[in-house]
Amino acid sequence: MSRVRVWLFAAIGGALTGLISFAFLRGLDWATRTRIAHGWLVWLLPVAGLAVGGAYHYWGGRAKGGTPAVIEQSHTFTHGVTSRMAPLIFAGSLVGHLFGASVGREGAALQMAGSVTDTASRLGKLRPDERRTLIAASLAAGWGAVFAVPITGIVFTLQVAKSHRWRALVPAVIAAFSGKWVVDLLGYHMGDRPKLPRSDWTIGLPFKLALVGIGVGLLGRLFVTLLKRTKRRMAHVMHWPPGRTVIGGGATVALMLLVGRDYLGLSTALYSDAIAGGHIDWWDPLLKLVFTVIALGTGFVGGEVLPLFVIGSTFGAAVAPGMNVNGSLLAATGAPAAFASAASVMLTGFVLTVEQFGWRTLIPAIIVGLFARLAAGRPGLYMAH
Repeated sequence: MSRVRVWLFAAIGGALTGLISFAFLRGLDWATRTRIAHGWLVWLLPVAGLAVGGAYHYWGGRAKGGTPAVIEQSHTFTHGVTSRMAPLIFAGSLVGHLFGASVGREGAALQMAGSVTDTASRLGKLRPDERRTLIAASLAAGWGAVFAVPITGIVFTLQVAKSHRWRALVPAVIAAFSGKWVVDLLGYHMGDRPKLPRSDWTIGLPFKLALVGIGVGLLGRLFVTLLKRTKRRMAHVMHWPPGRTVIGGGATVALMLLVGRDYLGLSTALYSDAIAGGHIDWWDPLLKLVFTVIALGTGFVGGEVLPLFVIGSTFGAAVAPGMNVNGSLLAATGAPAAFASAASVMLTGFVLTVEQFGWRTLIPAIIVGLFARLAAGRPGLYMAH
C-alpha cells in the first residue's frame, strides 16, 4: 500500500510540475520577446536585481538554498523543500529574463518540481522516507517537463539519489513522463531537434573528439570555479545581499555595452546557430561564461544548465572549422558534456545527447563526455551531490 501511495503522489507531483512548467515556459517566451522588442528594459537590470535580491533576502528562507538544497533533501531528508521556493524561483527567473540576466531555466524547473511535489506530499501526510523518494523523483519531473527529456531526468535522479536510487526508479519514471505529458497536452512545443547524420569516422576523429572533450571539461571547471569565487567575493565586498544583485545588474549592462546583447538571457540564438553548424566566434563561449557567472554569482536566480549548454555547444562549433569536423556534431556533443562534467553526472550527459539528437551521437558523446569529465575533475556544480 505504501508503494502504491508513493506512485500516486509521483503522478500528482509530475502533473503539478507539468502545470507550473507550462506556465513558466510561456512566461519565459513572453519575457524574452518583450526584452527584445523593448531594448530599453536592459537598462533597468540593476533595479530588477534589487527586487530579486530583496525578495530572496527578506522572504526567501530555506528557498535560498536553490537546486543544491533540493538535491540534498532527495539524498538525506531533514526538513523537506519549502513551499515558497516554487513561487520565488518562478517570479525571480522571469524578472531576470525580462531584464536580461544571463541565467537558465532547468535549475528553476528542478526547484519548482521539488517544491510543489514535497508540498503535496506534506499535505498528504506521507512519511519522511516517502517524501525523500518523491523529492528525488521530482528531479526527473523537472527535466521531463521543462526540457522534454524524461529519460535524462530519470538517469539524473538515479545518479544523485545514490542511497535509494532503485526505490526512486519507478516514481521517477512516473513523475518524468507525467510532467512531460502535461506540458505536451497543454500544447507547448519545444521545437524540433535535428537528427544528426552518421559520423564520417576517420582515424583522426576520436582524437579530435577527445580534444573537444578536454576543452569543454576545462570550461566547465572554469565556470564552477569562477562562480564559487564570485559568490564568496561578493559576500565579502557587499554584506547586504540585495546590493550584490544591483552590482551584478550594473556589471552586466556595462559588459553589454562593450560586446553586445547576444549573451543576455537564455542566448538561444547562439545555441541554435551552433547546433545548426553556423558560424560561431571563439570568444562566444567565454563571454557567455562571464555573463552567466556575473548573473548567478551576484544573486540572480534561474539555472546553470542551459548556459552550460550554450558554452559547450558554441565551443564545439567554434573549433570545428579548424579541426575539419562537422560543427553540428561537436556542438551537439559539447553542450551536454559541459553540463555533465560541471555537475559530475557523466552518464546523464550521454543519455541527454542521445535523447536530443539520436543514437548516432552515442559514441561521439561518450568520447567527448569521458574526456570532459577527466578534464573537469570534481568541480561540484551542485555541492550537495
